[in-house]
Amino acid sequence: MAYADLRAFITALERAGELRRIAAEVDPILEIAEITDRISKRG
Repeated sequence: MAYADLRAFITALERAGELRRIAAEVDPILEIAEITDRISKRG
């Protein structure tokens, strides 16, 4: 499926329940990679 832009893709993820929002501020270099790794391993 093609999306018009990034916003449309994010909206589709949100509607499908596939988007995780992180309320706390995180380090974009160290912590984002760790969060992504943990979530992908959970399945």
